[in-house]
Amino acid sequence: MRRRFAAAAGALAMAAGTVVLAPTAQAVPAGPMGGCWHTGCDGKDPAAYCQGDARTVDSFSLPSGSKYRVVELRYSPSCEAIWSRMSKGNYDVNNATAPHTKIIRNSDGRSYKCTVPTNGGTCHTKMVGDSGVTSYAYGWYDASVLVYTGRTGNY
Repeated sequence: MRRRFAAAAGALAMAAGTVVLAPTAQAVPAGPMGGCWHTGCDGKDPAAYCQGDARTVDSFSLPSGSKYRVVELRYSPSCEAIWSRMSKGNYDVNNATAPHTKIIRNSDGRSYKCTVPTNGGTCHTKMVGDSGVTSYAYGWYDASVLVYTGRTGNY
């Protein structure tokens, strides 16, 4: 009985020229790529949350003009969060102190620091939210004879 009714209803709809369509899915606005946004990113690891669309907005090296101990100010537009990364952090482990970098948010002074490992690789700080405020990256390296410091501009 049900088959006859369904077939009759289908034939009637076709005869009337009516097409019945299933509802379509609606697009939902995308959130941050990494799952956190602004101050919700404070203290979180950028590699786990916001690295996908990150870009370097400013950088410098220690000492200035060298190709080593490059400090980058990294920013994720989708998360509106910022952090600091130091790469090429080679140093003389017998005579120098491990270089480090910090991210510092100007509005409240919140900061996070990372120290380059003894193999001279790369480190990155935790993030700070950067929506409507500015932050900068700071770098420090004690080469035993000279101490090098620097900072990026505010972003």
